[in-house]
Amino acid sequence: MQAESVIGVVPNARIKVSMFSTKVYTLVFTNYRMILAEATKEVVMAQIEMARAQSKAQGGGFFSQWGAQLKASVGFAEHYRALTPDQILAESPGNGALTPADVRELKFERKRKDVGDDDSPIHQDYLRITLVTGGGKKEFNTDTEDPNIDQARAMAGSVFGGAVR
Repeated sequence: MQAESVIGVVPNARIKVSMFSTKVYTLVFTNYRMILAEATKEVVMAQIEMARAQSKAQGGGFFSQWGAQLKASVGFAEHYRALTPDQILAESPGNGALTPADVRELKFERKRKDVGDDDSPIHQDYLRITLVTGGGKKEFNTDTEDPNIDQARAMAGSVFGGAVR
């Protein structure tokens, strides 16, 4: 049996949990399952502090540390590519995993939102990911289309096969 490894990541997948509240996850695909890694305040702050400390250790000044901090706050994809699946699951109590037996359907759609103002609208593509399990249906929306829809489907398809749409 081949060792489990991370094959791809969909960062910043937001799910609405109440009228005014969302949770943010990184969807980590391994060769055997999908891990939902919750971006808790503690996890985000730990990443920021680690990036700042690395920059400082490399002789970086204030602006270098600040830049590393900004990059870390949005760089969760790289963070999860560097960890083992067991490390990802242990990182936060809100993390969990789904195997092919758990997933009935995993649908990827390209959506577009308008950002900016009326005078200069900007169109931004993002992914809507619909997950259907025995426990119900959940919808995740990403901030951007990175990875693109074809890459995301390919990642998921290698794990979940015909359940991916």
